[in-house]
Amino acid sequence: MRQHIRHGRRLALVLACIVLVALLALQVWSDGPVTRLDLHVTQWLAAHRTAWLTGFMLLVSAAHQTKWLLAATLALALWLGWRREWGQVVRLGVVPAGMLLNAGLKTVFQRPRPHLEDPLVHLLTLSFPSGHAAASTVFYGALCALAFARWRRGAVRAIALGLAGAMVLLVTFSRVYLGAHYVSDVVAGVAVGAVALALFLAPWGRGARGAAK
Repeated sequence: MRQHIRHGRRLALVLACIVLVALLALQVWSDGPVTRLDLHVTQWLAAHRTAWLTGFMLLVSAAHQTKWLLAATLALALWLGWRREWGQVVRLGVVPAGMLLNAGLKTVFQRPRPHLEDPLVHLLTLSFPSGHAAASTVFYGALCALAFARWRRGAVRAIALGLAGAMVLLVTFSRVYLGAHYVSDVVAGVAVGAVALALFLAPWGRGARGAAK
C-alpha cells in the first residue's frame, strides 16, 4: 500500500510539472500575461542592483555552470564507486540526463534571452527553460536523495531538504537578477529538473546499506 502511495505521489509530481512547463511555454509562445510579468520583474531588478549583490550573484552563477556541476557529480560518482555503491553511482546519472533533457527543450521553445540596456551577462544561447535552474535542481536533488538514503533521522533529512531547496532558490534568483533569464524560465527549469529526479530517483533510500536510524 505504501509503495502504491509513493508511486501515486511521484506520478502526480511528474504530471504537475509537465503541465506547468506546458502552460508556461504556451504563455511564451502567445506572448501572454506571464511574459509581461517576466519583463516587469527583470526591469525592476536591473534598476535596483547593488554592487555587493551583483558580485555575489555573479559568483553563484559562475560556480553553477554546467561544467562545474558535472565535475562535482563525477567526483562524487568516483567516490561512491570506490565504496562500491554502484546503485548510487547509476542514479547520479540524473544530473547529466536532466541537463540533456533541458537542453533539448530549449531547442524546441527557442525563446531569446532577456534584452537589457546594461546587461551583466552576454549570452547567445536560448532562455527557456533555464539550464542553471534545471542543473541545480537535479544536482542538489541528487545530493539530497543521497542524504535520505544514508540517514533516516527526520532532523537530518529536513536539513538536507532545506539546504537543497535554498541552493536551488539562490541559483535561480541569481539568473533572474543578472538578467540571464526571466522568472518563467527558471520556474520551468526547476520543473524539468523535478521531473528528472522523480523518474530517476524512485529507488533511492530503499535498502540502503548502513542507513542511520
